[in-house]
Amino acid sequence: DSWNAKMERIMEFAPWCLIYFYLYIAVAVFVLMNLVTAIIVENAMAASKADEDHKLKQMEVVKQKELKELEHLFQLMDTDGDGTLDWDEFEAAFADDEMSRKWRLLD
Repeated sequence: DSWNAKMERIMEFAPWCLIYFYLYIAVAVFVLMNLVTAIIVENAMAASKADEDHKLKQMEVVKQKELKELEHLFQLMDTDGDGTLDWDEFEAAFADDEMSRKWRLLD
């Protein structure tokens, strides 16, 4: 049966128990709402962490690509192919319009 019929019988003997009954309902609702809130917050934090990890991976990929481009530019500047740049190679590279354009694009 319904709680109303049971509460009417109890109210005849102990009218003050209505306060405990409503207090019990209030605490139960409070606990359930906190549980739902905790689940929602936990899911949001997990999604945030996943987004942050994804962003860091993307930044690492971009960094690696820029490093490869920079390495390629230095290889183009090394005209004698000895693996080092001297001042003449460096100056000659910036005198070249195409190389200067590539350096500006890198920025």
